[in-house]
Amino acid sequence: MTAGALLPALARPARAQDLPTIRVAYLPFSYSAQVLYAQDMGFFKKAGVNVDLQSIAYGAAVATAVASGAVDIGVATITTLAIAHSKNIPFIIVSPAAEYVAAQPATGWLFVGNQTTIQKGVDMNGKTVGTPGLATMGEYGVRAWVDANGGDSNTLKFVEMPFSQMPAAFANGRIDAAFVGEPFISETRKVARPLAREMDTIGAAYVITAWFANAPWVAAHPDLAARFDAAMRDADVWAAKNPAKCIDILALHFKLDPATISPGGLPTFPARMTPALIQSEINMTARYGKFPSFRAEELIYTPPRG
Repeated sequence: MTAGALLPALARPARAQDLPTIRVAYLPFSYSAQVLYAQDMGFFKKAGVNVDLQSIAYGAAVATAVASGAVDIGVATITTLAIAHSKNIPFIIVSPAAEYVAAQPATGWLFVGNQTTIQKGVDMNGKTVGTPGLATMGEYGVRAWVDANGGDSNTLKFVEMPFSQMPAAFANGRIDAAFVGEPFISETRKVARPLAREMDTIGAAYVITAWFANAPWVAAHPDLAARFDAAMRDADVWAAKNPAKCIDILALHFKLDPATISPGGLPTFPARMTPALIQSEINMTARYGKFPSFRAEELIYTPPRG
């Protein structure tokens, strides 16, 4: 059950200056698209909140901002949240973000540089790999694919960089491979080629990223958590019906040519968060992060009843 399911009616209009403010950190790629849609289309105001959006380049930095109280809610891969949980950091998911469904067009690929001869997992041995975040899906997903396809992920070297920098890194030979997500796939194709849908290794359907907060903050502000989740759900429904407008919003915020963003590469979002949607990633993260796995329910916020 998501927080929005228990949100009270928000029928009374309010002036923007009278609304409570939530500070939200997002990552500058399409897995964070919901907050951009919600902001531009007025769904936060409809839910009765103002949102102070802050773009942060790396998932680890978002986690630090939430942990320190610099922001109230952030977005991160399930991998990042699982690692934090293993260290007893009290992060809790308040709303699902982007999902991966193997039957749909991929929103992320393992690319290899045009200058390389990489064709299979074993060819990745010893290579330098770009990732949008160390110890995230962008690293552990690559490791899982390489190990499942005859290679040895222990030989890989990972370099952290935003998706926006990966085309240049391929062009100058700084990296041999990278996990690349939308809306930067079209640009990357100019200097690299897709090798594999690495995320198929993890499962057929799961949540990639989620919106999270400190558990004490959620306990103190259950109404704000519910209002945020309600805005995300409105954004999800709207996005499914308006792909062209989604592209315009992403192009505006990420300063891209709309023609380079594929409608088929736009992220989709699950209707609600369930433990089954994140357990496989928790297990994968535990394997590569070298800690005991745990039940997915421990990461998901359950709103109070009544």
